Amino acid sequence: MKKTILAVMIAVVVVGCNSSQKRRKPVSNVVAGRNVSSHSIRTVRGYEIVKEYTVGRRIDPQNPNIMYGACKMYVIRRSPTWNLRPNVASVSRNQSQAVNYHFKELKEQKTLRISSNKTLQKLTLELAESKLELQKVFAEYQKKKNLLPVIKQLQSEQNEVIKRLANLRR
Repeated sequence: MKKTILAVMIAVVVVGCNSSQKRRKPVSNVVAGRNVSSHSIRTVRGYEIVKEYTVGRRIDPQNPNIMYGACKMYVIRRSPTWNLRPNVASVSRNQSQAVNYHFKELKEQKTLRISSNKTLQKLTLELAESKLELQKVFAEYQKKKNLLPVIKQLQSEQNEVIKRLANLRR
């Protein structure tokens, strides 16, 4: 009896250790329509308008012992709102001027990006040209550097010839 219980326990331990656990991948949450295109965002949600004001030093009206330093104050003029009427722009007539201003700023930023890309291209070309010029100058320097021992030898030979001519004239 003890032997059978011991054999069963050993069998259970061996079987339990040898079994492999199958791990399942977690289920991914797929949400449709997560990104809204920039063109159609105006039909979904209105944008906010935040104004910035510079405020000077001031004394607290509740407590004259407290003075606040100069700072900037931000005021939300228009909070973003959801468009509850589908396929209608979320901007009213009064806000169309702000939208036009916003689009003008975007166009200006685009033109600035284009012009900065053009200047960057010009600078890149100038840099490549200067690099080629430097390579030419370096190649000439290397040639002169290789000819320097030959020039020194020729100068020493010329000095010897001048000495021999001086000795022959005497």
